[in-house]
Amino acid sequence: MPDADDTLNADLDLAVEVAREAGKLSLEWLEKGAKSWDKSPGNVVTEADIAVNDLIAKRLRAARPDDGWLSEETKDDPVERRQQRVWVVDPIDGTKAFVRGEPGFSISIARLEGNRPVVAALFNPLTREMFAASEGRGAVLNGDRITAPRTCELGGCGMILRPEMYARLSAHPGWPKTRLLTPMPNSIAYRIALVAAGQWDAAIGLGKTNDWDIAAAILILKEAGGVATDGYGERFVFNQPVTKHPGIVAAGAGLHALIMEKLQGLSRPA
Repeated sequence: MPDADDTLNADLDLAVEVAREAGKLSLEWLEKGAKSWDKSPGNVVTEADIAVNDLIAKRLRAARPDDGWLSEETKDDPVERRQQRVWVVDPIDGTKAFVRGEPGFSISIARLEGNRPVVAALFNPLTREMFAASEGRGAVLNGDRITAPRTCELGGCGMILRPEMYARLSAHPGWPKTRLLTPMPNSIAYRIALVAAGQWDAAIGLGKTNDWDIAAAILILKEAGGVATDGYGERFVFNQPVTKHPGIVAAGAGLHALIMEKLQGLSRPA
């Protein structure tokens, strides 16, 4: 019987392989054009989301038939999520960017052990960036080890957040001037991964996120030495009856504490 290390290695290899296949399929749909519609107000889905979801589900279910499953584009089945091992998938995170043909979307695949991610693959098909991590073994970008920033000063740091949110933060007493990534990538998972890779200092979002939006990216950031909490400063617990979370603050450990201190004066995320 394989030991824990062998299992993690095999699952990581599988996640990376499937994420690449899914990325290739997403680009095929991007080239030929995919019909889109709103599954709820402001929540866009396309033919590509469904096709990529089906590919990932087919590959992972065939390889790991006893594991549970949670995906943005599959009806939630609580029975499926009772397993100790559960795959959490966002077939295309950042669908609006995909529709526009912008490199702000990604394929996100995580495998949970209980309520925590232990394997993660996050692939941006247009930039060909593959972020990957497994618990206790660090994080990589295209095979090279990555480390989250160790910046401990808010002033002048680089943040990824919506301009309207930055305006709100700037109105907070003592909030210093920071650099912003523009245009902001639509994929929250990709934004977190850019912090994990040390390319940006922090990513902040005070709207609701779901397990599938962030599970893979959270592990990648953690293994790169960073910290992510919800908008209240609480650590993420996945695969709960309700899969939504109130916002996200992702940064290097020192900077994260400073951001949370400043956010205390703001109203809590809706």
